[in-house]
This record gives sequence, C-alpha cells and structure tokens, in this order.
Amino acid sequence: MIYVGIDVASQKHDCFIMRDTGEVFSKKAFTIKNDIEGYKKLHNSISQFVESTKDSNVRIGLESTGHYSKNILLYLIKQGYQTTLINPILTNMDRKASSVRKTKNDKIDAESICKFLDKNRLDFKPYTLLSYHIDALKSLTRQRFSLVKQQTAQKLIFQRLINVIFPEFSGLFSSVYVESALNILYAYLTPKKLARAHVSSIDKLLHHRSSVTALKIIETAKNSIGQSEEYLGFELKHTIDMIRFYESQVEIYNKQIQHELFQIEYGKIITSIPGVGIITGAMIISEIGDINNFQTPHQLLAFAGLDPIVNQSGEFESSHNKPSKRGSKYLRWAIHQVSSGIWKWDKTFKEYYDKKIKEGKHHYVAIGHIDKKLVRVIFSLLKNKKSFIPQK
Repeated sequence: MIYVGIDVASQKHDCFIMRDTGEVFSKKAFTIKNDIEGYKKLHNSISQFVESTKDSNVRIGLESTGHYSKNILLYLIKQGYQTTLINPILTNMDRKASSVRKTKNDKIDAESICKFLDKNRLDFKPYTLLSYHIDALKSLTRQRFSLVKQQTAQKLIFQRLINVIFPEFSGLFSSVYVESALNILYAYLTPKKLARAHVSSIDKLLHHRSSVTALKIIETAKNSIGQSEEYLGFELKHTIDMIRFYESQVEIYNKQIQHELFQIEYGKIITSIPGVGIITGAMIISEIGDINNFQTPHQLLAFAGLDPIVNQSGEFESSHNKPSKRGSKYLRWAIHQVSSGIWKWDKTFKEYYDKKIKEGKHHYVAIGHIDKKLVRVIFSLLKNKKSFIPQK
C-alpha cells in the first residue's frame, strides 16, 4: 500500500509519499505549485514510485481546508486515485499523540497525513464524483438560501416604503409583489404622480386577469394619505430594482440546482416523496451527503438537530423536550418545509397527523412528529436506493 499525504495551501502544496512498509519516496516531503504543472509533477512522482515498488494500491489523503483543496482533489479523482478528505483536527490530535515535542510545519504535516492514513486504513472512505456533485449542490443551495434571505430583506424595506408613500396600495392587489403592481409603482413611484396618470396608461400595466381597475387605482391615489417626496420615490425605485435582481438570480440558481440534482441517483429518489421539490430535495441531499455515514435514523435526526433535548436530573425527567437544533440548520429547514405540507398530500402522513391531533397534540407539535417520521422515511429510501411509493 502506498500512501500520499498532501498539506494543502493557497499557492503551493507539500507532499509526502511512503509505503506501509516504511519505504519513502525521495526521502523527504516535496513541494508542488498549485497549478496544472504542479499537479502533473505529483502525478508523475506517484507513478514513478508505483513503478519502482510494483505496488499499484495508492491512497491519497488531503486535509479538508475549505476551497483550497477542491481543485487538486478533483484532479486526483479524475486520474483514478483513491482520495479522501481528512478533518485537520484528527491529524493534529494524531501528531500530538505521537510526539511530546511541539513541532509543526507543512512538510511534517504532509508526513503526518500519511501516517494517519496508515493507522486508519480500515476506515478509509474515498471521495467520489458523487461526493463532488453533492458538494456542488451544497454550495449552490446555500448560496441560493443566502440570496433569498437578501431578497426578503429588500421586501421588508419595500413594505416600509409602501406604508409611508402609498399605504392604501396594498389593499388594491392580492400581493404587492405581483408583476403588474410592481410595474405601476415603478412607473409612477408616488401617489401624486399616479393620481395624474391616464387610465389607458395604467390599463397597459395591469394584468388582464387583475381584479382591480385602472380607475380605482387612480382614485385611491388621489385620496392617499401617503407622502410623495422625491427621495422616497428614489428609494422605492432602487428597492424594486434590487427585488427583481435577486429574483432573477434565484431563478438562475434554481436551474443550475435542478441540473446538478439529477446528475445523481439520489435526485430522483428524494423528489419521489410528495411535497419534496427541486430546492428542498437538493438541500436535503446535499446536507446529508453520504447516507452511509449514518448507521441509524436517529443519527440522521440528530444531525438535523431534530432530536429532543434530554432534560433529566435525579428522579426528574422532562416530558416536554424541544428539538436540540444543533445540527444542520439547512437540513432542518428543508425537512420542516416538506413536513408542513406532506400530511395534506400523502395518505400515510395524513393518518399519522390525524392520530397525533386525536391524541391532543397541537398542530405544530404534530408537525414536529411528522419531521421525525419524514427523516425515517428519507433514511430508508436513500439506504435502500428506492423511490417513495404512496399508499393507495
């Protein structure tokens, strides 16, 4: 067995190559640049060692150091190497346990990774292209989550401005965010300008299915108690631009997430569950990662932060325990989004919800129980690689 330890940095990587017999390549660690030539140098060095030792079983370990390891990791996988990411805390603990001397540098770290791989050879889990797609989904869904959060912040600013500029406007539409409502506000900005508008001009901006008439909008603007200061109109226009910008960016992310989700088998499995859409499905899959990292549904439940807090002391034990909320907030959010609706669409979950309600549980407590049931279902489907089959 040949082990390759790589200490990753932004501009260069330090590498150490050794066999499980103790034989070392080039007697010491060597440095490669973080570019294609450096990657080829590493590949050639490994190939030379394989040829000289007649040992083709190669395992490579890199410390998980954020985005700096992504490029070399993908290169090594495409070259066919068994490569794994290692938590740097584990290698650091292993290095401290092996020596009382406080020594640390990049070359020593590369050697420590090799020794860690040797000691933990039975726990070796290679990073695969499936892992790559899952990491891609995680990056995309979290960035989308951030965009939606920023869009929501702009909508709060928008609502504040409407309450000052034209408070009666909200009552004219089912939602002030529908395209026709935003178009009218963007064109006129203040009730003073809107009051002078021609009916035909407003008609062109209204959706043909809109329940409000142009005349009604103009009359409401004439009697508005809102303010028509120019600076408020400026702020409103800018805020609408920001809302539309984030909306367009979210839509772009939606398409890319859909593309990545169906690159993996898990994509079709997770979206077979009623109420699981592209976004919630992608978030669930990306946050879980490799389902084989979880031995039981309870472990997955704990990872989502949906396991109850244990509150016990002496003979006292609480019977009303809240979720720990210690796990992935993104996974917890996605699970709860699905749980909030799945009981309306699937017979099994509906019966389970009704059972909890009959037991005297509050609606939100019942949804909490559905959260747990859903996690158990997801665990089973992903473990067995089977799609959800609704009960008839």
